[in-house]
Amino acid sequence: MIYTENFKKTMVQKMLIPGGPGVTRLSREIGVNKQTLYNWRDKFHDIGTGSAYTHRSPRQWTEEDKYEALLEAARLTGEDLGKWLREKGLRSEHIEKWRHDMKKNLNQQKKNTELKEAKKRIKELERELRRKDKALAEMTALVVLKKKVAALWGDEES
Repeated sequence: MIYTENFKKTMVQKMLIPGGPGVTRLSREIGVNKQTLYNWRDKFHDIGTGSAYTHRSPRQWTEEDKYEALLEAARLTGEDLGKWLREKGLRSEHIEKWRHDMKKNLNQQKKNTELKEAKKRIKELERELRRKDKALAEMTALVVLKKKVAALWGDEES
């Protein structure tokens, strides 16, 4: 059966309403295969606002989407925040988890930068140590040669 674009969009909206019917239930109600509903959802996932992260499961959001959502949520409080969360299909736990993950990523980046600097410093020190080892080996060779010359020809200073 061929369905109109409007019907498809309506079913996707129905399916994505927080607390609305799940895919399985909606599939049974309207007689459409679950995979077809998933395909429609993927096709029309951004209906309504044009936002890239609207109507997708929070697990499917990109890091950029999560960051933008965190910025939006930070500007809202109380009832406005609750309304915004419902519109986006989110819970306050998502926001807290994402905030925690962002902080963790920032700390990890800081640690990675420090590690990179430490590795660079170690490399410089190893290079300097090799140079000094070579200089010490050269000086040792010169002292040994000087002693051998003195032993062979006698000590001229005495």
